[in-house]
Amino acid sequence: MELSSGFYGRSNPHMLSTSGGKAMGKLIEATHEPAGVEINMKPVLDIVEDIFERATPAAPGAIKQVDASEPDERALHYSSLEQMMDVLSATINRISCEITYRLSIGEDAHSTTLAVAQIVKGYSWDAKIVLALAAFAMTYGEFLLVVQLYATNPLAKDVALLKQLPEILTRTDLLKPKFDTLANLINAMVVVAKCTVEFKGLPSKYIRPEDPELSSANADIPSAVYWTIRSTVICSSQIMGLINMGHEFLSSTTDAWELSSLTHNINSIYNDLVEKLNRCRQRINERKDIEAFETLVRLFDAIHIDNMKILKALIYAKDDQPPLWDGTTKQR
Repeated sequence: MELSSGFYGRSNPHMLSTSGGKAMGKLIEATHEPAGVEINMKPVLDIVEDIFERATPAAPGAIKQVDASEPDERALHYSSLEQMMDVLSATINRISCEITYRLSIGEDAHSTTLAVAQIVKGYSWDAKIVLALAAFAMTYGEFLLVVQLYATNPLAKDVALLKQLPEILTRTDLLKPKFDTLANLINAMVVVAKCTVEFKGLPSKYIRPEDPELSSANADIPSAVYWTIRSTVICSSQIMGLINMGHEFLSSTTDAWELSSLTHNINSIYNDLVEKLNRCRQRINERKDIEAFETLVRLFDAIHIDNMKILKALIYAKDDQPPLWDGTTKQR
């Protein structure tokens, strides 16, 4: 299959500028038709991050050692995640198939990004990013399973032969820099996804959409969605390029420039969002302090049988563990 430069979705320099980025955000915003269903995407993002961490390639054919005795911190998410995936798996698979198909016919990354945006138009902003990342995580994880196991596992070796990978996988000198560059972009996408999930989780009791700190961030999140989805498209094209073009693709410097530019752009988006997230947290803490002070004023004005309510209000509980011991009830 002949793959044109459009396959890799080169970024127009104007698109990477602030004005260009805002314009892309407007395109994504135009597709946004929330269905009103709220889904906690953190468990899905945890699994996606776990896939990326475990799939990080060592030398091709080398088996990554995993300490079986170490408890999996994400195991607690699995039961709730299984139920959630009944709803989300079809969307994730559809995104993956859409990207693969459009790239295979040579469609550019921008058009493919907007097609994915249509698939996730009914989801919240954080869900759009996490679902796109999950679709790429499947592609990346499946490919890296073959990379890690092909030298020792007969099934992986057969799959590698069908994908014409064995010769490529011997070129560790070219393969490692390619995946190092990919890893940088993946890490940038993950931290942006975490940031958007955190925005979604901010307590509405203490921060409102019309507050300057949050409204400014909400105006930038559609752009973050566009560039993260586009980055998953570009990353998917890298995997397809390895399979279809082999050494010619490994030796290309054009795609390395594209990945580096996207990484820089995603990191800039993250830095801006995390600054606004910190300002939102500051506003939340200020309002919590005001609320605590007003609570104390009301308590001091009221008549009490003992001083327990006042003491509880004065001494903050830590990790939901009451800090005071009630001698009358023998309980915290």
